[in-house]
Amino acid sequence: MKKSVLALILFAVLVVIVSPGIVGKLAEDTVGENLNWAAQESGELVVTSDGFDRGWFSSAGQHRVTLGEGQLHSTMTAAADDEPLPALLINTHLDHGLIPVSSMSREQGSLAPGLGNAVSTLAIELGDGQSIDIPGTIYSKVGLSGDLDSRYVVDAGTRVVDDGEVSWQATTINIVSSASTGNIEFDGNIGPMTFGNELQVVAVDGLTIVGQQASTPYGFNVGDVDLSIGEMTISSAGMPMGGMKGLNLKASSSVDDDIAAAAIRLELSGQTVPNFGDVSVIADLGLTGLDAAALGAVTERLEGLASSQDPNQIMLAAEQEFKGLFAAGFNMNVEQFDVALPMGTVETKMSFEFPGSDQATFEWSSLLLGTVAAIDIRVPEALVQFASSVNPQAGAIVGLGYLKKDGDSYIMDADLKKGLLTINGAPIPIPMGAFQ
Repeated sequence: MKKSVLALILFAVLVVIVSPGIVGKLAEDTVGENLNWAAQESGELVVTSDGFDRGWFSSAGQHRVTLGEGQLHSTMTAAADDEPLPALLINTHLDHGLIPVSSMSREQGSLAPGLGNAVSTLAIELGDGQSIDIPGTIYSKVGLSGDLDSRYVVDAGTRVVDDGEVSWQATTINIVSSASTGNIEFDGNIGPMTFGNELQVVAVDGLTIVGQQASTPYGFNVGDVDLSIGEMTISSAGMPMGGMKGLNLKASSSVDDDIAAAAIRLELSGQTVPNFGDVSVIADLGLTGLDAAALGAVTERLEGLASSQDPNQIMLAAEQEFKGLFAAGFNMNVEQFDVALPMGTVETKMSFEFPGSDQATFEWSSLLLGTVAAIDIRVPEALVQFASSVNPQAGAIVGLGYLKKDGDSYIMDADLKKGLLTINGAPIPIPMGAFQ
């Protein structure tokens, strides 16, 4: 009995005293792996380590995150007039050990088993070498499996920036990521924020986000995202200048038996347009039957062309990949696309069925011949009259029969089948040469 007790005590001593030095290197590597995985997922971020000062019970070090070559880098460089771009600095203190005893001396420390607990702070390093601290602290736990469970906490505060002031309420963001599987779960609640000066003030009534993403063997991630942004107001000298009442975005994607599907619903309410009025949008889009391998090829190709700033060049360079995607066939349905304007609401529904075909002989003209599509549009009479008064050519659309009077609205019922387009029952010739 005494031997068992002594063995148990010895084991506890080894776990508490010896394990920190052994697992410290594992914990340090895991933090680096997760940062590099996050950079790879972004496509354009580069993570470098400025070194780790590793001790027996704790370590400290810094990682630098910069923009690599790509579209975002080119855009930012042009906006900065070719001045050096800023870098994100992540300073981390890591308490390691199967039971990280040293973490108990700081806020949110824990004795929960794992490879270690970390505390990180963020800063922006400007091109001239000056650094600006970012509010908040990241508390992370490195699990025994290498998963990284992080919590970004920001207390309410105010900061003077240049000639203005920024104020914010409490914010919490939780992220659980795995460098080995590529899976990530996240949820966050960003409190209301206000920033501005004597000339202009912008206020946002908070943001919430929740979701999860999983990697696939095709080079893209799938999962769910639910994002909500509260009311945003823009004012100048105390007078309202614009804003919106809110935004909700829900998106989901999946892969089953090598077939991908995605759905997106966007609700934008009360977007204020100066000298016009409020505009609201509801869009509900679904994609089904996508060949996952072909979609992955398109994704990889577009990522490789991200540095090109000409969208036409990008589409031309990726033409073969897009041909492969359309040759595999898929369906696209716009269940709802409503745009609410001061003169009324424009309602649109669309469906497209792109049948599969032989990729070796695929041509865009053959896609047109095989596509089955339907588009239904309803436009308020007041909007048609307004458009005709602004541009008389808009009235020609009614004269040609593309818009047909139906009560207090105008409608368009368009169908495409076997290369034949009909609008409100009338056949419309399609110049096939445009698709060669």
